[in-house]
Amino acid sequence: MNRLLILAALSFSLSPLLAAQQPASVPQSTIAPQSDVSERNQAIRTARTLCIRSGSAFITVSTFDRALMMQKNWDQLGLDIVASPDCHADLQIDVDRLIFTHIHTYVVTDMRSDYVLASGRVTAPDGIIASGPMAAQIVKILSAARLPAPSNGL
Repeated sequence: MNRLLILAALSFSLSPLLAAQQPASVPQSTIAPQSDVSERNQAIRTARTLCIRSGSAFITVSTFDRALMMQKNWDQLGLDIVASPDCHADLQIDVDRLIFTHIHTYVVTDMRSDYVLASGRVTAPDGIIASGPMAAQIVKILSAARLPAPSNGL
């Protein structure tokens, strides 16, 4: 009985913290409307550089950088990763981990228009494991806009 009371008290005390860490609060960015898919694809197609920023010690920039470069279609995308603290690039990828959870999030932003082009999340026990699936999702999104569709040969 004491155990249940402690768990209930802990969940009520931590729930405001977890709600405050939801990935919906993207600072200084505007989420692009769904009708602007062609504009989103155009922003991805014209990008030449990207930079990675991490908001957590659990997933580092170098870990995520390696995970991106290990993806199958990465070389075909023609994007360069800029490693600067000022982040003067066409696209920016922000990776983070929600506090007290195993949820790792990413947000891809077009730095010229300040629109969020893509976002997602992966549940994994640490950032090294989460970086692979997050990188795969990002490369899939970038490939859909930048690479020609494979022909079926019909």
